[in-house]
Amino acid sequence: MSEPLRRELPFLVSEIALLVVLLHANAPEVWFWFAVLFVLLLWRSWAWQWRRRERQGAAGSTSGSDTASVD
Repeated sequence: MSEPLRRELPFLVSEIALLVVLLHANAPEVWFWFAVLFVLLLWRSWAWQWRRRERQGAAGSTSGSDTASVD
């Protein structure tokens, strides 16, 4: 199993558990659990995009400094 998937596994399990609760919820509870699941998915996707941008920025900044020090 890859490292990024291993890091996201607890969140995936919790999202699946929330989906199961959502499917078994009564009518008034459905909207609450749907909102919880939506917020969790939104937060995780935002965090994933943030980490991806940081990795791309770090890769770009180190390659520029490495080429400058070749002299």
